[in-house]
Amino acid sequence: MYARDESSRALYQSTLCSAIKALARRHERSAAAPVPLDFGAVKYLLPSHFGFCLGVKNAIERAYETLAENPGRRVFMLSELIHNPFVNDDLLRRGLRYLQSDKGVPFTVSGRAATSTPTVSADNTLDSLRWDTLTPDDIVIIPAFGATDDDKRRLVRRGLAVCAYDATCMLVEKVWKAARAYGRDGYTVIIHGKHEHEETKATFANTCRHAPAVIVRNLAETRLIAELIPLRHHPDAQTRFEAAFAGRYSLGFAVARDLERVAVVNQTTLLVNETREIIEHLRSVYNSAFGTDVPGLPDRVGGSGRTDTLCYATQVNQDALGRVLAEPLDAAFVIGGKNSSNTYQLHRLCEERLGCLAFFIQSEADIHSISEVSHYVFPAHGPGACDGGHTELRQLWPGETFSRPRRILITGGASCPDGLIQQVIARINGLFPTTKLRSCETVLAELKN
Repeated sequence: MYARDESSRALYQSTLCSAIKALARRHERSAAAPVPLDFGAVKYLLPSHFGFCLGVKNAIERAYETLAENPGRRVFMLSELIHNPFVNDDLLRRGLRYLQSDKGVPFTVSGRAATSTPTVSADNTLDSLRWDTLTPDDIVIIPAFGATDDDKRRLVRRGLAVCAYDATCMLVEKVWKAARAYGRDGYTVIIHGKHEHEETKATFANTCRHAPAVIVRNLAETRLIAELIPLRHHPDAQTRFEAAFAGRYSLGFAVARDLERVAVVNQTTLLVNETREIIEHLRSVYNSAFGTDVPGLPDRVGGSGRTDTLCYATQVNQDALGRVLAEPLDAAFVIGGKNSSNTYQLHRLCEERLGCLAFFIQSEADIHSISEVSHYVFPAHGPGACDGGHTELRQLWPGETFSRPRRILITGGASCPDGLIQQVIARINGLFPTTKLRSCETVLAELKN
């Protein structure tokens, strides 16, 4: 649906990636062996699972279909469709507009981020917020990350049908349903996520309707809560909690009352093992404070087993990448947007194995030569952190003599189109002598056979 012209076909379509997925994805929910692409001078190893997940595919299809079916009507997205600049720019080119940034900052009619000072457009008129210009005839699509209750209420007040164009990922909605169920069962919900991420904001807003809630970024922050559990009735416990989690807990949260029983849900794009570590740490602390769980009574800590909220797409991408990382490798290229949380996690896994030879890039344009690559360095706390990231030139293989074949891992995050992956492969191939390369047709035929 979304490969409607030459430019979008180049972005979304890849004969190599399609062949790999047809070959390797016998089971959507389980990782298979890495897929080799042997071009002679360079051999690529791709995970069985990479690129668009089903939730992202659905959101993209919904956006392109809505634009195509509603000529003459204004079509907005609440915020970025997904965390990929090439996809978002292609949609902008087709007329889609965003109401706010991924941080919730409203955009003006001219497309600028709103400030506390009213802005004036080029013709000296007041540059209104796009939010304030919405009419019942407009269309607003909810992105895959979901939306907060406040944003939904604003849309309803403007006379817009929220449910008609809701592209929220079903696995994100699964998290919300689990949080609601935990609330009904008397649990306080601990959300493992980044408080500035759209998905976590939406999960927090939905959870607060049903249960006390608090957001933790990682295991270190979970330990801060764990320290308060045996001290929850101490006069200083509430003060310590509010200082550590300012702006990240539900209204009226009372440490003495709300840390009796907890359940963990998570932002779907984080490392699966980190969520499990959080659950296990809390279980250990609660066992020490209250004794082990009694059969027939509710657990003190919920959030694993049949009721877990770990995204199978995130998990299988990480599992498939782990199988490639067990192979001998000379370098890794992880492709995705700078604000993509799930792609950041994939890069972290590669960096642990390959160090400075694990590159995070947005496209083939970041690969300058056999010697240099523009690598994006994330902020200390990952995408969205306030201290900002930066791009730096890193060495690939300076002085390369092409005396032996190179082995390169290539993967893309859940918001990376297949076309970008093929363009990266083509760019790297272009760095090697053509006399040492096998043709793409030969590699593709080999793959299909």
